[in-house]
Amino acid sequence: MFGFFRLVLILFVGLTLVYLAVSLYSREVRRAKLRRRWQQKGLTGDRAAFIQRGLRQYDRSFRRKLILLVYIIPLGALMLLVYVINFM
Repeated sequence: MFGFFRLVLILFVGLTLVYLAVSLYSREVRRAKLRRRWQQKGLTGDRAAFIQRGLRQYDRSFRRKLILLVYIIPLGALMLLVYVINFM
C-alpha cells in the first residue's frame, strides 16, 4: 500500500510539471495570437491593455479549464487499472 501512495505522489508531481508546462505554453500561444491580431487589424491605443484583456478572457475560457484533463485522464486510468486488476 505504501508503494501505491508513493507512485501516486510521484505521478502527481510529474503531472503538475506537465500541467505547468502546458499551461504556460498555451498562454504564450494566446499572447502571440493577440499580438498578431493587433498588428493585422491595425488597431490604435494601448497594445498592452488589449493583450491583458484578451488574456483575462482566456483565463475564464473553457479551453483553459480543459488543461485540467492532464490530471484527470492519467489518474482516472490508474484508478481504473487498479480496480480491474483487483476486483475483476
